[in-house]
Amino acid sequence: MKVLLVSENRCMENLVPFPLGIAYVVAAAEQAGHEVMGLDLMFPEDPLREIALRIREFQPDCVGLSVRNIDNQDMHAGEFYLPHVREVFSAIKSETASPVVLGGAGFTIYPLECLDYLDAETGIVGEGEAPFLKFLECLAAGRDPRDLPGVAVRRNGMRKVNPAAPYADLNHLPPPDRTAFDVGRYNWVPGNTPAFVANLQSRRGCHMRCIYCPNPLLEGRAIRLRDPVSVADEMQSLEEEHGIGFVIFTDSLFNYPGDYCGALCREIAGRDLSLRWACSFTPVNPDPGLLESMREAGCTILSIGNESGSEDMLTALRKGFSKDDIVRSVGEAQRIGFKLTCFLLLGGPGETRKSVEESVEFLSELGADMVTVTVGIRIYPGCELHEISLKEGVVSPGQNLLYPTFYLAPEVAPWLRDYMVEVCGERRGWEL
Repeated sequence: MKVLLVSENRCMENLVPFPLGIAYVVAAAEQAGHEVMGLDLMFPEDPLREIALRIREFQPDCVGLSVRNIDNQDMHAGEFYLPHVREVFSAIKSETASPVVLGGAGFTIYPLECLDYLDAETGIVGEGEAPFLKFLECLAAGRDPRDLPGVAVRRNGMRKVNPAAPYADLNHLPPPDRTAFDVGRYNWVPGNTPAFVANLQSRRGCHMRCIYCPNPLLEGRAIRLRDPVSVADEMQSLEEEHGIGFVIFTDSLFNYPGDYCGALCREIAGRDLSLRWACSFTPVNPDPGLLESMREAGCTILSIGNESGSEDMLTALRKGFSKDDIVRSVGEAQRIGFKLTCFLLLGGPGETRKSVEESVEFLSELGADMVTVTVGIRIYPGCELHEISLKEGVVSPGQNLLYPTFYLAPEVAPWLRDYMVEVCGERRGWEL
């Protein structure tokens, strides 16, 4: 079949990621023998015109539309992205009678809500590689895909989301296609803006229990690992075939499990690449020598997922580590020469003036190169914060959380935003 896969993301705030998830789906569809065209809407000046041109040129039998982001997760300067997605979806539907199937991280969190908002019929929840191929098989055979695992359906009075398909063995997936979506346009030089970044993934899944994070709902809690050789091959290809000089790992927890991280870093270091990279790092008892191995393999920037500098709030957010863990990890990383980004996620359950001031003092003393501050926490369905919000009356049962809703502890709500504007203005590298 002829398949057009569209990445609609046009969000240019902070890091601008290569559309990695849909690039995996492209590769899987190509491996299955389909003729695939990719369309990245990040760059066209007139994306709707580009859609029309591509559809008229290619005449697809099926169109996949990836919905990555719902909003910018900013309580005070919010931006809701779905009106643009609706324009894209309508433009596609106006040019072809072929089925349009939705997918992506944002869609997976809110499948029926997205179908309602877009007036769409079908989407795929969760990882798309295998379910999308099953969907195409049904189309080719003239069968209704409505009962396939992971398929969400809204039509003729039917609204349902089927149980998700089993998570993929990453070592059975082909590497993402970096040409259908031109990765060369994402060749970021650190320090330059906008930051169009190439990315890659060595594992999926997150075993952490942070009360606000939907990642385990997207990828599962079991950690699935790629063969280190395959990951290093992909990095070498990015450098040698695509001219990429810097990449970011999308893994939720790059340094877990430690033995795998060490083996991966040794494999990367053995390639003697000039490519440099960044990753997220959790400060939970890193194995001795692990940070040195990462540095030798080309890692230069770490994002430390601390979120707070208050022991009480680290416990309330269920971060799984202490202030002492943060101090040890950051100190060791600074000694080795990493550039560090730390985070403050303020306003969670139990936040007080004391905990806020403690966090500000702690992060000021820590001396990270950058501190990214967020005031108010986006509430996602299925997360513990949603349950807390229901109990406290912040949200109501059945409330449509597709429309951005935030938790902000009552004690700090009247003053926290203004206070942090002042704090960030006084500190170099702090950003709200």
